[in-house]
Amino acid sequence: MMLKPLLGAFSAVALLAACASEPPPPPRPATVAAPVIPAPAAPTGDGRVAAVRFDAASSVLTPMARAELGPVLDRLMANPGTPVRITSYSSREDMPMARERTQTIRMALTERGVSRGRIRVMNARLMPNADPDVVQVQVQGSAMPARSPRA
Repeated sequence: MMLKPLLGAFSAVALLAACASEPPPPPRPATVAAPVIPAPAAPTGDGRVAAVRFDAASSVLTPMARAELGPVLDRLMANPGTPVRITSYSSREDMPMARERTQTIRMALTERGVSRGRIRVMNARLMPNADPDVVQVQVQGSAMPARSPRA
């Protein structure tokens, strides 16, 4: 008979101990890593990177912008299957204009024979030293055909 009161006291102590401890902290939501956006690369004369400048508040390719795409197109035609990335940098408010500009360049490339599957478009946040009126076009990992050595 002594067992019932002892068991009751033990249960009461266990309940009090459970109530006295703090509840475990709620699980933290998983943080999603922000995508790594490369900084703008400097234009090159060999067609690997082009900086296509648009007039302010415009998504129309100027004759100068078309000329800047020339070396990139030459490189893409010389390296079939090589992907190309079009990157614009803009603030959240200017994102619609940035998207129009990247689509304009995509259309210009496809009109000249570059398949849509080779083109990757990135509309990124504005970064320090990035001009929002410039869209970067970069040929990814291509190698120009080897030239014969000069004698």
